[in-house]
Amino acid sequence: MIQNSLLITFEGGEGSGKSTQSQILYDTLKEKGFEVIKTREPGGTKFAETIREILVQGESNKIDNISELFLFAAARADHVQKVIKESLKNHKIVICDRFIDSTLAYQGYAGNLDLAIVKEVNKISIGEIYPDITFIFDIDPTQGIERALGENNKETRFEEKDIMYHKKIRDGYMNIARDNPHRCVVINGTDDIEQISKKILELTLDKINE
Repeated sequence: MIQNSLLITFEGGEGSGKSTQSQILYDTLKEKGFEVIKTREPGGTKFAETIREILVQGESNKIDNISELFLFAAARADHVQKVIKESLKNHKIVICDRFIDSTLAYQGYAGNLDLAIVKEVNKISIGEIYPDITFIFDIDPTQGIERALGENNKETRFEEKDIMYHKKIRDGYMNIARDNPHRCVVINGTDDIEQISKKILELTLDKINE
């Protein structure tokens, strides 16, 4: 039997636990015999990973918000065309760590760019490829930043922005969830890891079986 394609996105502020849970879901679906790939944004292709290095490393204020918007869009367009679109065409389940909602939350709500412009740029970069289900991880920004900085990696450009920026990101994600109840599920990032993964798996299997 040919499985239905599905695009599952994981969203949330820094240190929210989304990356851990996206990996758990990927591993679990693979074990159950599903054709599934896991990817990320910015990234997923050689070109997009090059842009990622520019975006997530270095000084927090080295790039203005409008430049960020177009860099993310360029990386996403390449990623969608070369990875996501092809995978969905081949009836695979795609798990993506960050997607269009990150741009709306970070460059739109937190970066104070016109939301209509951000949405239009997002639309241009993805075409008709929208998520089927989005898990938005919610966590207090202060706790999330402490978690993220404790991971000791070089990708800390966004983590080093001021706390008000991260509070706006959280508020932005809650607005996105409210405006898109048909696809967005809010997850408490401080809940038990196993409890979260069980809930995500149940919701994903429900979506697969629709």
